[in-house]
Amino acid sequence: MSDNTMPVIPVPAGLDTRCFVLGEGALKYLPQLLQQEFPGATPWLIADTNTWKAAGAEAEKLLIAAGMKPAAAYIFPGTPVLHPDFAYSEKLASVMPENCVPVAVGSGVINDLVKCAAGLKKLPYCCVPTACSVDGFTSAGAALAVNHNKQTVKCPAPAALCADTSIMATAPGPMLSSGFADLLTKVVAGADWIIADTVGEQAIREDVWQLIQGNIRRWVSDSKDMLNIFEGLAATGYSMQMMLDSRPASGSEHLFSHVWEMEGLQKDGTDVSHGFKVGVGLLATALLMEYIISTPVKEAFAHAQSVLSTEERSAEIDKLLVKNCYGAEPKKISLAKFKTGNAAAQRRELIASVWEELGAKLSKQLYTFEELRAMLKNADCPVTPAEIGLSNEQFLHGIKTAQLIRNRYTVLDFLYEAGLLDEAMKNLEKMMQ
Repeated sequence: MSDNTMPVIPVPAGLDTRCFVLGEGALKYLPQLLQQEFPGATPWLIADTNTWKAAGAEAEKLLIAAGMKPAAAYIFPGTPVLHPDFAYSEKLASVMPENCVPVAVGSGVINDLVKCAAGLKKLPYCCVPTACSVDGFTSAGAALAVNHNKQTVKCPAPAALCADTSIMATAPGPMLSSGFADLLTKVVAGADWIIADTVGEQAIREDVWQLIQGNIRRWVSDSKDMLNIFEGLAATGYSMQMMLDSRPASGSEHLFSHVWEMEGLQKDGTDVSHGFKVGVGLLATALLMEYIISTPVKEAFAHAQSVLSTEERSAEIDKLLVKNCYGAEPKKISLAKFKTGNAAAQRRELIASVWEELGAKLSKQLYTFEELRAMLKNADCPVTPAEIGLSNEQFLHGIKTAQLIRNRYTVLDFLYEAGLLDEAMKNLEKMMQ
């Protein structure tokens, strides 16, 4: 390969993302990439002071040396930690230069803010990742707080990425650990999709399934292999573009994380990374699924709670949302999907009829809880609620509250509709020891 040949990684056809450059020293190809994919557009770099130092300043030099004339960069403060708030995207959109290509230089938050801002202006953008930390670089949609409610704002994925592994290697070690944990969650997210498919809530789309589940064990085989991990994270983003939905990459473990974020979770005064939150969430999910795998259907349903009335469920929801930091949507969502009468009885009959078949499917899909915990520990990830700043009470509260906040069928809905969520949660004691 000549020095002028970009190290391009193939991208599935028909996506927002057209070109993906990945490799050591890939940043030097940024001018070529922008000229190829965004001809005539003025580069506009957006970073924070940390990511500007890591890659932004060098990117600007490379652009100028190539005869391009980038607009004045927009640089957020590096401290305090930048929060993924929709208001920042609105600000970026309001000051975006004419005829520009926004270039997000940073990790998850910078990318999501620029992604959303570019979407608001209906402009394609480029991403220069500075850490191998999340799966959202190549996904459609940005995970942002809108009026304090964490949600996925619809917007196109980056049209191009320029990922330099030598730059990402300079990021703090916990960022790679966080990326590995986020990638590992696709194992349990896949299991949640199996559950949704089994009860007829959301069918598995085979091409998307194979893109992730056909490769996930290879991608997570070495928690220090950045090239492999970033390839997996990028492919996960492609799967979300293909589905126009985050189902392939996000299950109950991400719902736990959203709840803890809305509750302002911090550890020693610092926000906990996305990957570390979902990593703890994936262990909780695995234990809930192990209850299904290991408990015979008759034994399980001997402990099933009665179906609540709508009034009782409304009161239960209000009690779970007592912290009043979740916005108005969870109450609407949870009541809308709550089943009563014949619908509730029919769902329980269905759950009982597929219980043992589903347990076999989950067993085939999952690593065991002990295996998952060992993999996370080996990657220097937290594995207990306390390690990410959660009290046992907040941890358990988040499990039940997570079932309220999205209209996405997961193990939480399956167990709740069976009247067995409280019983299955007894398995979670393993995480609190």
